[in-house]
Amino acid sequence: MFVVAAVTLCGVLTVLNLVLTLGVIRRLRDHTDRLTDLAQARPMPDPIIVPGSRPAAFAADTVDAEPITEAHLAGGGLVAFFSPTCGACEEWIPRFATAARALPDGRRRALAVVVAPAEADAAGMVAKLRDAAMVVVEEDKGPLATAFKVFGYPAMCRLGEDGTVVSSGKDAVTVPVTA
Repeated sequence: MFVVAAVTLCGVLTVLNLVLTLGVIRRLRDHTDRLTDLAQARPMPDPIIVPGSRPAAFAADTVDAEPITEAHLAGGGLVAFFSPTCGACEEWIPRFATAARALPDGRRRALAVVVAPAEADAAGMVAKLRDAAMVVVEEDKGPLATAFKVFGYPAMCRLGEDGTVVSSGKDAVTVPVTA
């Protein structure tokens, strides 16, 4: 009699466990569908100032001890922000360097900002960018990142002749360069 009761109890608990597991699986599928719909409905904006805007005034020194302000980019150019903690940045540095070299006046019209807590942390990226662009190393929320309203990495924009942003995000390095 005791054995029959124990087997019955185990059977009931097994069926209950199966029903609860199926309920959890159904709920997870529902959440996955909702998250997919949400991601498709609202694409992420570019992590930098929007086209049509003008960056705020700034002043900084490049790694070569050259002072740089917004006036240096007034005639147009390419600006990018990278971080050593960003995995995607390593993929975008060569693309940015190629686009910067294609600019009229080359590195004088390109600015790369490496956001790192110390220059030693940024040394690898600086070495990759130095021959293609003017390079500035600054801490998070530094003057350049604030002027360009950067909130993620990599962040890139192309400035027009009047100093306003004409394209941002990954389009900035794929837009054809005009002389």
